[in-house]
Amino acid sequence: MENWEKILKGFRNLKRLLQRESEKHGYSYTEIQVLFQVFIGPKNVTEIAEQIGIGKSTVTELVEKLEKKGLVTKEKQEEDKRYVRISITEEGKKVLDSTREEYKKALTSILKRVNEEEVIKFFEEVEKELEKELK
Repeated sequence: MENWEKILKGFRNLKRLLQRESEKHGYSYTEIQVLFQVFIGPKNVTEIAEQIGIGKSTVTELVEKLEKKGLVTKEKQEEDKRYVRISITEEGKKVLDSTREEYKKALTSILKRVNEEEVIKFFEEVEKELEKELK
């Protein structure tokens, strides 16, 4: 297996690891991603979908599930009733905080066994490459 293939496999495995940590709290990795996006600031479904890289219909379903669990709220805007802003609740923040703590423990454990600076540098370079395309 070539190095680039190992990186792709590693990325898939990283997502599986984070999924496992999310499931310990009863949520999917994608649900936690939605919570994180609205923790950063209220967003609509389109904005969340773009940030996470999934379809709007999937985001809509996830938001419905999270709303039923009391983790997010939806609010129609007065100026445009079609625009629904999704915000995180205090309970959603608690779930997000505890899950992110599990992510931190799992990743810190792994980073102790590798050259952390090189891993960080790799992902910074990936981000720079993406930014080139946006310009």
